[in-house]
Amino acid sequence: MSSREGPSRRKFGRIDPYCLMAVLPVLLVAGILGSLVNVLLGLGCAVFAGLILLFDSWANRPGPRPPEPEHAPRPVRPAQARPPARDPGRPPVRQPARGPRPPTGRAPAPARAPVRRAGPPPAAR
Repeated sequence: MSSREGPSRRKFGRIDPYCLMAVLPVLLVAGILGSLVNVLLGLGCAVFAGLILLFDSWANRPGPRPPEPEHAPRPVRPAQARPPARDPGRPPVRQPARGPRPPTGRAPAPARAPVRRAGPPPAAR
């Protein structure tokens, strides 16, 4: 099945807030360059920031829309039995506490000796 078949997908989506961490400094540089160095250079940086936003919006576009359901009857679920309601005068039932785990059939790991670290060298006399 081709990706072009079925319902269409929106072209753009929401802008990720973290994208602004890249765009705002570029816009700051664009403002500084445009006011102090060259207006065209500042406009070029501003266009670059706009392209970053455009790409981010395109990358975050939603998935394809689900196909329209044909007017088929919905399957009926069988009625589920509800558990009996708890008497409001009785305290809630507590689950039993978990005890120690049963042995798994293998021996416990042997205790290791403590690691000896080398101390400072002996003092020379």
